[in-house]
Amino acid sequence: MTPLKKKKNVDMDTIKFKQEFTIMCTVTFKAITEKNKGDSTKYNELVDEINRNHFHDASDTRKLRLWIMTFSRATSLLDESCSALVNAILKLDWTGHDNNLVVIYVMFLANLISSHSDYMPKVLGMLVNHFVFRVDKNGTIPLNLENIHGRVHYALKNIFPMVPSGAEELFGILSRGFPHKSESLPAQVTYLKNLLQLLEYIPCLQSQILELIFDRLIELDTEVQGKIEEIEDMEDASTKYELSLHSDQGSQSSCASSVYSKSRFNSPTDSYDGDFDYGSEEDALDIEDSAPSIVALDIGEMIEKLDCMIKLVFDYLKWFFDKGTKNERDDLFDILLTIFEENILYTFKSRYIQFIIFWYVSMDKSYPRQFLSLLLNKILNDKEPDIIREAASQYIGSFVGRANYLSSTEIRLCIQALLLWTERYIESYEPTLQLPDPLKHMKFYSIVQSLMYIFCFRWKDLREVTGGIPRWCYEVVGYHKIINSSFRPLQVCSRNTSDMFQAIVEALQFMNFEKQYSKRFGIIEQGILNISEYFPFDPFRLKTSQPYIEPIYRDWAGMPDKNQVAMEE
Repeated sequence: MTPLKKKKNVDMDTIKFKQEFTIMCTVTFKAITEKNKGDSTKYNELVDEINRNHFHDASDTRKLRLWIMTFSRATSLLDESCSALVNAILKLDWTGHDNNLVVIYVMFLANLISSHSDYMPKVLGMLVNHFVFRVDKNGTIPLNLENIHGRVHYALKNIFPMVPSGAEELFGILSRGFPHKSESLPAQVTYLKNLLQLLEYIPCLQSQILELIFDRLIELDTEVQGKIEEIEDMEDASTKYELSLHSDQGSQSSCASSVYSKSRFNSPTDSYDGDFDYGSEEDALDIEDSAPSIVALDIGEMIEKLDCMIKLVFDYLKWFFDKGTKNERDDLFDILLTIFEENILYTFKSRYIQFIIFWYVSMDKSYPRQFLSLLLNKILNDKEPDIIREAASQYIGSFVGRANYLSSTEIRLCIQALLLWTERYIESYEPTLQLPDPLKHMKFYSIVQSLMYIFCFRWKDLREVTGGIPRWCYEVVGYHKIINSSFRPLQVCSRNTSDMFQAIVEALQFMNFEKQYSKRFGIIEQGILNISEYFPFDPFRLKTSQPYIEPIYRDWAGMPDKNQVAMEE
């Protein structure tokens, strides 16, 4: 074809496109105008036309572009009385076409919200619905899923600033759309990934969305209960996934498809029929309240969900820390501390989620001391409930024992504060003590157990070398008094911790035990927490997210070598 003929054909296509556009505008304006006058015949035909044609195929792009341009011209007329037509437009398959059509559709959404802000919940609901994981009836995931999500983020990024009140509305929709804990691994990963990517351009929701994410992680974490040996077997049998928050949008393998192809727990109900419901908060509450159910959840599946979701949270925190200013990083740390204090600390024997805090605390030299201060304030404050003081004792013992990034100074100051409190407690209560009473003095035994745990892991940090001779630092002197007190902590605290402490102390010749007791006093389990053996930062064994924890985690180094200790002495 010669250049002249080619130019002539292009001109003819343009003319034909403009003619069709003019006709469609005329038809649309006339249908709405007649509806407003009482005759809805043509308006209903228009709505039916849009509902019948979802324009899924690439060959429909031209016609769909014409319709969207037409409705953009008519946005001022699309008031509440035209909600049926607006609903039909919002159901159009706009994400599967070329970028030019996407831009036109997003411009239509922006014009619609500018003209009629009442449509904002429906528009936001439509966009957020694309974050929900779907496969077709054949179990196939779209190859361009990452591109689809990228286009939805493009739309949200451009529309959100136009409505000042949109933050609360959007958060409510995001919260209601979060998959239930029983939904599949790909469903959890897909939604969470998009939620975290949304925070990159809507940072004003950071605090609310992170709290929402932790709430859902806590729900999953609390399902992982049982014998430690069985849980460890499940952890060993779990799959390691290759997924990242910022995967390449141009790749053929999306984060969801990677997880979906390897997961052993995919649900056959993860299908998509091409329709969706915008939903409202009232509707969601009605459904939940009217149909209570008990769902049996597989612990192995819960472990893999937690692993992948925690990995994505790590990815987001790492991205934010690397690109943020010092003030922004500190603000995020304050958010995480609040979540820990108000949510995680109150959770009964959580197994994994606290490691997110554990990791972020390692990112700045000032954070460990702030975290320790929070825990110490909880432990030493008489106004705090006993349950929180006991939980904080468990956390501080496990944290100091396992955090590889703590300095010797921070460890010693923590021990010094705990020993000072226990010594004063002994002075106050020992004169009237006849026999150990675990229930009455639970907080005391919780703190002593944490002190023993810390010593088992950190005894090397509690010694100083002067003139080539190792000597114990003065901060540990109080151990002698509390261990040999009439409270008999070795007979009350966890047997494993007590036995290990005794063995290490004897190997190091750290102290003499004034009395040996064969009788153990039973642990009375009262309330939610007790001084049984729970250490929140016991080994983290989730395969996918473990690379974040491994470099900063202190493993058990074993018993001290008696011969080496003797040579040092």
